[in-house]
Amino acid sequence: MPAFFINSTEIHEKHITLTGDLCHHLQASLRVTLGEILWLTDERRRRYRVEVSEQTKQSLTVSILDQQEAPSAAGPALLLVQAILKGDHMDWVVQKASELGVQTIVPLVARHGVVRPQPDRIAAQRARWQRIAVEAAQQSEQWQPPQVTDPVEWRTYLAALPAPCSLILTERREAMALHRMRLPEDPMQSLALIIGPEGGWSEEEVSLAVGAGCQAVGLGPMILRAETAALAAVSIVQSRLGRLG
Repeated sequence: MPAFFINSTEIHEKHITLTGDLCHHLQASLRVTLGEILWLTDERRRRYRVEVSEQTKQSLTVSILDQQEAPSAAGPALLLVQAILKGDHMDWVVQKASELGVQTIVPLVARHGVVRPQPDRIAAQRARWQRIAVEAAQQSEQWQPPQVTDPVEWRTYLAALPAPCSLILTERREAMALHRMRLPEDPMQSLALIIGPEGGWSEEEVSLAVGAGCQAVGLGPMILRAETAALAAVSIVQSRLGRLG
């Protein structure tokens, strides 16, 4: 059973009342009934084992049986900076990266990207990606869902460069292999994986990134699709950080 996300304001002593989309999903899709055991997680990284005690068409009331605290963070927070991909490929990357435990997903506008965000659709698109991220994190029992940011232009992202250790995936032969790259260990730090679009990076984009302090890394001699490269890179890093495998 997935661990569903709630807000701590919904907790009243030993009871939690679930309404809205989550209530509808539990009753219409999962057919939850009285007496059933569920797992809920709030934004404080506390997980609750609960039992359904009251049920109406509009709400579920659950009783808290016990609770757990999230384990202490091990290693840096992982950001995925992904150039926006066409069709449902971006949805797939958001879903799989969320399952693998990234903390933040930054949609990036790249020169060779096929898709350019439309100003009147940015809010709706971000909401869609955030919903996908939440559902995927619930399914894989993460302690918190990733945060999906608004799309950002390349130069704007590099000017801020929120992660002290930022790795840009390139096809350069001289790039250091990702599996050999020294990664930060401090949980107070952050690590960014920056993945390009279907058409690859322009030379200027790579030069700007290296000039801003990013390290160029590679996945070896194989040429991978952008979404495959994202999944492979995240998996390698999470494995090296002890979170996978």
